[in-house]
Amino acid sequence: MKTPSHLPLVGALGLALLAPLAAQASGYRFGTQSAAAEGTANSNGAEALDASTLFANPAGLTRLSGIRFSGVLDYVEPKVRFTDAGSFITSPESGLQPRPTSQPGNVQSPAGPAYVPHFYASYQLNDRMVAGFGTFVPWGAKLNYDENWGGRYNIQKVVLKSIAFNPNLAFKVTDELSLAGGLVAQYMEGEIKRAVPYASAYALGLLGAARQAAAAGAPALALELQQQAAQVFGNPAFDGSIAVDGKDWGFGFNLALMWEPVKDSTRIGLSYRSPVKQRLKGNGDWTQPANLPATVLAAIKAAPYDGAGKLDHNDSGASVSVRTPESLSTHIYQQITPTLALMADATWMRQSRLEQLRIDFDSSTPDSISPEHWKDTLRLSLGANWKVHKDLTLRAGVAREKSPVPSATRSPVLPDAHRTWTTLGANFIVGANTTVDFAVGLIDVKDAAMDITDDAEGETPCNCSKARVRGNYTSKANFFGLQLNHKF
Repeated sequence: MKTPSHLPLVGALGLALLAPLAAQASGYRFGTQSAAAEGTANSNGAEALDASTLFANPAGLTRLSGIRFSGVLDYVEPKVRFTDAGSFITSPESGLQPRPTSQPGNVQSPAGPAYVPHFYASYQLNDRMVAGFGTFVPWGAKLNYDENWGGRYNIQKVVLKSIAFNPNLAFKVTDELSLAGGLVAQYMEGEIKRAVPYASAYALGLLGAARQAAAAGAPALALELQQQAAQVFGNPAFDGSIAVDGKDWGFGFNLALMWEPVKDSTRIGLSYRSPVKQRLKGNGDWTQPANLPATVLAAIKAAPYDGAGKLDHNDSGASVSVRTPESLSTHIYQQITPTLALMADATWMRQSRLEQLRIDFDSSTPDSISPEHWKDTLRLSLGANWKVHKDLTLRAGVAREKSPVPSATRSPVLPDAHRTWTTLGANFIVGANTTVDFAVGLIDVKDAAMDITDDAEGETPCNCSKARVRGNYTSKANFFGLQLNHKF
């Protein structure tokens, strides 16, 4: 069924179900799964020192004897600051003047800290084969804007949680070459809340009544109704909200190889992780303001029967399709001296699959469309290990990571930009079979301007608010990693 283009719906709702922990990793990927890797800015994929190698390159498991466990706890502290540059809402079809949704200079700090655990294990089956298992967080989000901020019609709150279970089997084909493969079972759930400007529908109803009054020969009443429409439009007192949640399981696979042309000196690795397709299913809960006139509420709540005038903003089921991007990594480890090793990694992600996100409501409410037009990304990492004592190895790393988000479609749901990692780490041998890794790092995100209108890129019917959000983001993140490794 068709609804009028002026009536608001949910705009970029789908994107929020995929949003990242702001300032932590490009796209919506959670970028830290191992403290040992974090200390080298994720450049140590070919090091294969403990069970956490399963994430970067499980073929490295063949270097591990016995039974190994690695438990990881990450603390990420993103600092995101948005400064409004004059956001407003429009109604082109009404002829009403745009109304500001925020004062220029208003500041938002939507990102909060998070603790994230990961766990890995390996078991040597024989001289050639090692089984491994990992459970880790691949994607994550936590953003909370003020209820009345200038971009409230795009997003007020978003939370994304995910966990992946990844059994692997690694096989040493020759003394120089190892191969590995695994299955991925991924659970994801998300929720989002955003404001809905019912004042737009109210104002258009008043303008329609004004036209009827003018046609009936009541110009004074028509003028009064027009003035009321101008007062109502953009009034946040008539804001409602839409809250959507969803969850699902999805499945994929991973493949890897490790080649060691020079024993205990040079290793080269290649690792692939497949996309995971999921359809997050849940509920869409609409809330209308109590002060809406009954006639306006009826137009909002009633199901459309003739393609005009009714939104069917009733609670219903809702879903969004998600396909997480595949990744391909290549990495090298080189032992320069007995105490110094250098590492490098290049990771490509096929983010360009994400052209558009679409929320499907089980009711007659039309789909919500969010254009994205993402680009593929590449992360380049360099790192080093320096063994300063038989029980202490120091680590350092730098990385440069591109953002998949074009500036034209940057939204407050995903204020992403290019970033640089600078990290330090250490590995302590604390017992005959136990080591501890520490990592600390700074992720510096390039300042990013945002100027985006919730208009579904002109698609009709437009279930959107016609609100325009303008401002600038400054972002960075500190992270700390702790990892315990034990061999039985």
